[in-house]
Amino acid sequence: MAGAASVVLTALGVAAWPRLAAMFDPKVAFDPIPGLPGFRRERGAPSAPANALAGLGGQGALDAAPGLSVCDLLFTETRSAGDVPVAYFSDYRCTFCRRLSPRLAALAQTSGISLTWHELPLLGPDSTLGARAALAARRQGAYDAFHSRMMDSSFVPNPAYLRRLAQDTGIDPDRLIADMDHPGVTRQLAITADLARRFGFFGTPALVIGRTATLGALSDSRLERLIAIERQEPTPPCA
Repeated sequence: MAGAASVVLTALGVAAWPRLAAMFDPKVAFDPIPGLPGFRRERGAPSAPANALAGLGGQGALDAAPGLSVCDLLFTETRSAGDVPVAYFSDYRCTFCRRLSPRLAALAQTSGISLTWHELPLLGPDSTLGARAALAARRQGAYDAFHSRMMDSSFVPNPAYLRRLAQDTGIDPDRLIADMDHPGVTRQLAITADLARRFGFFGTPALVIGRTATLGALSDSRLERLIAIERQEPTPPCA
């Protein structure tokens, strides 16, 4: 697990370079993503190191969801006409995610995007515990509150902390702890891991904005530019 964390942390540093370059070169170019027709990634974005995705787990989870496509599982929120769908993959121990989460939440309220949150715990057992807690809280309608509080907190999400957080958000602490091992929570983590593997996401934060996948730290201007590009594109793959 320590080795996987090292790979992820290294990836975050590398992933920032294309964003820095974009400040001086406003042109945006894309390459198709093999195996995902209609989707693309930014040209020059970091590629996954050898074996970086081997420990993600969840392989074949999408194939075990009969009748559901990548689009169905990637973008699960209801969209209004004209909304750009955005899928966000995050980890509660990821520094860049702590900065990006509130920005995305604000954009979802004001900028005509439909935001789906995906838990991708890559930084060890504490990340996994936090992810399971957030998905368990979703079963009681408290996902947004849990995500916001855990992203904004330096506390390790141990059971005592999670119980207090459940009380603060008005949900049942005992049910929260029990639901962290619910088969539906385990299935959702497997689906997210399989999606991440297919898109080549070996670190966080990671986004699929319409048809465009991007990995790593993202400036406000770059994020808004990608959303604007997607808004102008005809016939997205997940229309």
